[in-house]
Amino acid sequence: MRSTLARLIRYKTFQKLTISYFLLVLITVSLLSSVLFSLFSRSAVNEIDRNSKLMLSQISYASDVVYNQVMTIGNSLINDPQVLSFLNGMQEDKTINYHVFRQMSQIKSAYPFIHSIGIYRPSTDTNVDTSGLPFDKSLYTISAQKYMEFYPRKLSVKGINNNNPLQFLTFLLYPDYSLHSSANPLIYINVEEQSILTTIRNISKADSANNVFVMNSEGEVLSHTDSDLFMENMSREEYIRRILGENEPEHSFTASIAGEKHLVTYVKSSEMNWYFVSVSPYEKLISNIRGLRTVTVMVTLALVLAGLLISVFLTKNMYKPMSSLFEIIKPKSLNLPKSPLIDEYQVLAEVFTMLEEKEKSMQFVISRSSKTIQEHYLQALLKGHTRDIAVPEEIVQSIEEKMSGPYFSVIVFKIDEIEAVKKRVSAEQQPLLRFAIGNIAKEILEQFGACDILITEENEAVAIVQYEMNELPGELNKALRSVQSFLNRYFKLTVSIGVGDMVYGRKNMQYSFTSAQQYVKYRLIYGSESILDASTTRSHLMAALSYPTASEKKLIEAVQSGKADAIQISIEEFIGVVAAGSCNQMITYCTQLLLSLLKHFEYLQFLPETNFNEYLDAITDIEEAESLEQITRIFGSYCANICVLIEEKNHWLNAQKHNSVIEKVQNYIQDQYAEPNLSLEFVSNFAGLSPSYLGKLFKGSTGQSFSEYLNHTRLEKARELLLTTNETAAKISESVGIYNITYFSTLFKKKYGVSPSVYREQATIKRLDSR
Repeated sequence: MRSTLARLIRYKTFQKLTISYFLLVLITVSLLSSVLFSLFSRSAVNEIDRNSKLMLSQISYASDVVYNQVMTIGNSLINDPQVLSFLNGMQEDKTINYHVFRQMSQIKSAYPFIHSIGIYRPSTDTNVDTSGLPFDKSLYTISAQKYMEFYPRKLSVKGINNNNPLQFLTFLLYPDYSLHSSANPLIYINVEEQSILTTIRNISKADSANNVFVMNSEGEVLSHTDSDLFMENMSREEYIRRILGENEPEHSFTASIAGEKHLVTYVKSSEMNWYFVSVSPYEKLISNIRGLRTVTVMVTLALVLAGLLISVFLTKNMYKPMSSLFEIIKPKSLNLPKSPLIDEYQVLAEVFTMLEEKEKSMQFVISRSSKTIQEHYLQALLKGHTRDIAVPEEIVQSIEEKMSGPYFSVIVFKIDEIEAVKKRVSAEQQPLLRFAIGNIAKEILEQFGACDILITEENEAVAIVQYEMNELPGELNKALRSVQSFLNRYFKLTVSIGVGDMVYGRKNMQYSFTSAQQYVKYRLIYGSESILDASTTRSHLMAALSYPTASEKKLIEAVQSGKADAIQISIEEFIGVVAAGSCNQMITYCTQLLLSLLKHFEYLQFLPETNFNEYLDAITDIEEAESLEQITRIFGSYCANICVLIEEKNHWLNAQKHNSVIEKVQNYIQDQYAEPNLSLEFVSNFAGLSPSYLGKLFKGSTGQSFSEYLNHTRLEKARELLLTTNETAAKISESVGIYNITYFSTLFKKKYGVSPSVYREQATIKRLDSR
């Protein structure tokens, strides 16, 4: 340590080295720390902003789903015969009111976010509400601008919600909007503001310091993490005015709120013209970053102090050769400076000047492998970056002498289905496989001229062939087929080949290499083991191909029909059309077709994120596909998934429709059981179906035939009359629609085990015994 301090004081070069290392460490550590801190800070804020937008987009999508479901419910009610009968009725009918109530209750039970559904008919001042809420006359005073209107409101009903106001987001539907007048009926659907709030909390998972709320285009709050702000108009706030004034689907900015800086992020809903807003204190967002800054400064100081010691240590080690040399030549130096500070470089320069007179030449030779240098140089030639690689002039001259040309063609060998090959061949053998491809190609192609082989990628080998004439040999394709056949026979390997354009001079080899890479891409169209060149691909490059809209439409219709053969034919027709263009056009049009399918069948997506991931996976698979068959299979699988969703949707709709018809028939039997002429044929006219189809439908839904259900209903009514009246069995038989007393007694005894008279006697005895 003492000798090190002595050198630091005595020798100038030692001082410079120490200071240089220390400055290098200081600058590097400071710059690296600053850059990392800046990048992390910016990334953290951007990530917070991105997460906020993603969260608000999810909330917006959930609200759009609610809106679309409300629209679907309204259309379903308007198309329901019972509801239409109620809407058009001019007199009070309790039976219809009851059926309408049941229908709306069933719909409400399917949608948990709905608080109640109601219908108001002004002609009779009748209101049917699934939750028994009174009709709010203010709803009918709203000036309707379209078929469905949205109206936030507070409704106070005595004895409900502890007498606190109910906070509703009410959707108003006007069935006769085109003929709108003060006497038209009104359908309203109440959604609790709490359901939107629950969605916000579930999706955002924000802490109490963040405000997340929904407002309309006038700045009125529709839902807020602070429920007390429901229907509060916040348009007076400056940041709210800025949001309303911007015509952007989503944006984020910083704003001063209550004297504090906040990050404001919003997303606008395209369906309902709502704004979903997140307001976060900026101080809280960067609190961790400030702590990180302190830690970064402390670590930087520690590294600088450590760097000082390292600088001394490195200088000591780096100085050893100079120290040894200086000790050797110092006795020979006659003019050492007499000052306490010695400049070693000056002393050495004087000594070397003296030695230069005795030794005129000295060479410093760096020996490197000429083959490796040659490969690097050829790689640079292919990419046109020869200036970026340092190669000794002698080696360059040697390469130029061997590559006299004057014409060159680059041939690219591309291994087909490389992922399958990697699974079949071990990692240790894969380099040997590429080496074998190069050797076989070199041996066969050298008959046409000097040939150099390069391995450029894990699935790509390149041959640089020299020619004396400006045309490709006629036997070249046959030779390339021999290469493919040899590889397939002995290595079970298929290779597609791209033959680059002929170029003049070594400096233009990059153009031949680029063209060969472009041509070999067309194995996507011509399949594996293709030999592709300018003549093969010219028709594709020159093709003026537009997007086949008719084929797209045909495929969508085939998917809607669910016919696998039609789908397969449509897919093959579309791919056959786009395959006439370039590879880039084909990939682009296939991607566009996937997007069209995604948009057209968006209504089937019960899990939008999952379906979108399937869409992205399909795009990735198409971009990585190596043949038309692979693309056909990708589209076939994607369309098959859509067909499954369509089938599930249709099954659900048919089940809902059948249940409605059977319920209507059952209600009709309950009302008209006393009619002696009541039959399946008569009821089928009422239901609008054929008797045979209605009979099968009724049997499948209830487990009983129509006549069994009718007899069961009549016998149950007769049993009640036997217990509650003194009418004779014959009279009761006629009152339930059975005019043949013998037939009635037979049916009754078959169902209850005794005749009607005996059943009445047994019931009377039981009552007396119980008394």
